[in-house]
Amino acid sequence: MLKNVAGQAVSAGHAAEASSVAAAGGHGDISRVVTAVSEAEMTLQTVVAVRERVIDAYKEILRMPI
Repeated sequence: MLKNVAGQAVSAGHAAEASSVAAAGGHGDISRVVTAVSEAEMTLQTVVAVRERVIDAYKEILRMPI
């Protein structure tokens, strides 16, 4: 599950980067760049939220008495 989320985040980042480069070269559409960057940002926020939940769960397990 985490591997898939990380892969999607990387893919979204690459798509945003490719759109930005195309727009900078005069071959892309600004609306596509904005959409791609927004999708990459949302994906990154999701990955960070999942990471925080995993860390919190791990800390909770460490606090459990043996």
